[in-house]
Amino acid sequence: MNKKQLIQSMAKKMDTSQVDTKQQLEQILHVIHRGLAEGEKIYIPQFGTFELRFHLPKTGRNPQTGEAIEIEGFNQPSFKASPNLKQELNN
Repeated sequence: MNKKQLIQSMAKKMDTSQVDTKQQLEQILHVIHRGLAEGEKIYIPQFGTFELRFHLPKTGRNPQTGEAIEIEGFNQPSFKASPNLKQELNN
């Protein structure tokens, strides 16, 4: 399911226009983005948790030259499904 299909499905279930539903979805995504950018965990009961995980700097190799290079540390967004969501998906 892509974003457009998600909006269509949500609009149909909530009996609202696709334009209003798109604005609501955009606002939800914006709040999640902003929260992650500020280092917050976003917990949605019965669904899961969005958070950032920091990957430490490490040494790698350039595959063409074999030269050692330093790979900088970085934040990676992560999602952990709730036990309820996992159970629903496995039934």
